[in-house]
Amino acid sequence: MLTPAVLAADAVRLLTFGLNHTTAPVEVRERLAFAEGDRPDSLRRLRDGYGLAEAAILSTCNRSEIYAAGNGSGFEEVRRFLAEERRVDVAGLSSCTYEYLDGDAAAHLFRVASGIDSLVIGESQILGQVRESLEASQAAGSARLVINEVFQRALRVGKRARAETDIGRGHLSVSTAAVELAGQIFDDLSSHVALLIGAGEMIELTARYLLDTGLTRFVVANRTAANAAELARRFQGEAVSLEAVGGRLLEADIVIAGTTAPGFVVDAATVEAAMARRRGRPLFLIDIAVPRDVDPEVRGLDNVFLFDIDDLESVVSSNRREREGEIRRVQAIVDEELGGFLHWFRSLGSGDVIRALQQHSSELRSTELQRWAARLGHLSEEDRALVERILRDYTNKLLHQPLVQIRELSAGPDGHLHLETVRRLFDLDETS
Repeated sequence: MLTPAVLAADAVRLLTFGLNHTTAPVEVRERLAFAEGDRPDSLRRLRDGYGLAEAAILSTCNRSEIYAAGNGSGFEEVRRFLAEERRVDVAGLSSCTYEYLDGDAAAHLFRVASGIDSLVIGESQILGQVRESLEASQAAGSARLVINEVFQRALRVGKRARAETDIGRGHLSVSTAAVELAGQIFDDLSSHVALLIGAGEMIELTARYLLDTGLTRFVVANRTAANAAELARRFQGEAVSLEAVGGRLLEADIVIAGTTAPGFVVDAATVEAAMARRRGRPLFLIDIAVPRDVDPEVRGLDNVFLFDIDDLESVVSSNRREREGEIRRVQAIVDEELGGFLHWFRSLGSGDVIRALQQHSSELRSTELQRWAARLGHLSEEDRALVERILRDYTNKLLHQPLVQIRELSAGPDGHLHLETVRRLFDLDETS
């Protein structure tokens, strides 16, 4: 890894600041979640208001992470952005957040893209979410040299993990875990009614997995009527508006909510009113949204059983145990790809040194020509040009092998030390 204490002040750094399902409960994660529509403006503000020229935001139901690259670490800028933009006490959340720098940041992203850092190990959606994060950053002009490179390599890691190991065997996602939990609640899902709140990818996947269990009675509620109607059509269900959810709670046995709404879609008063008319029939709600769709106060109601995304941990713990061997195989791919990235990343610092050394040699050559100008006054213009070319060719040949070695050594584990040695040997100005 690069050593921060001895890096030049203007060295290129890569950072990750974030939290996930292992470090923060859902009520904390939802405070730092970024809706898909908010990300372009957030990336522009990171760039224009906080000086982070390169940045990407990866926000899913299980994590919110900011990746950034530039001169200096950038952690203070990210913390200030979150504090000011999201109105949160970032310092007060320090026990829930993590910070990674340079190689550690890249390794973390590679693990995320491969699926071994997910709540559901090997889940199928994360690779697409990493790709969408990169595309959003590219569209906002925030994915330049470093962010583009590390995300492209992360996508390659994810593809290799799924092609070369069995980490993604089966249909794994938060949606499958939700359906498995419903199966633990009901012995036979086929005789029950499911109310799906939302019409996005996770809800559609959930409906498909419920269909596989034999459940055939679906009601789909969504803010956009056309999207609800389209999803209901695919599963021969019924589409309703969000405003109709309260009434449909009377017939539903299973409610699975997964919208991108910023606040609660199902509040405690609505559920309480429905339960008064259900005559003791239990109601099971599974909230897979972040921010949450269902008011957690409904847990205090009789015969109401609410599970949020953190409650899925009990379902997926066996998934991790079953895939320990595949996790090790994926980690080997991560380590291999990380070595290639670090070789590329460390070599970035050699460019300034090489340019400074070339400029230094050019200045020395000009100084010497000027010093000998009086003694060379008898030469013709053609001969003077010949002398200058001989000196230029000589210095270029003299520098060729050192420049090759600078590029090679800078990409090694102690590259920063070698670059600093070159600067000291030739007294190169770091700002040149």
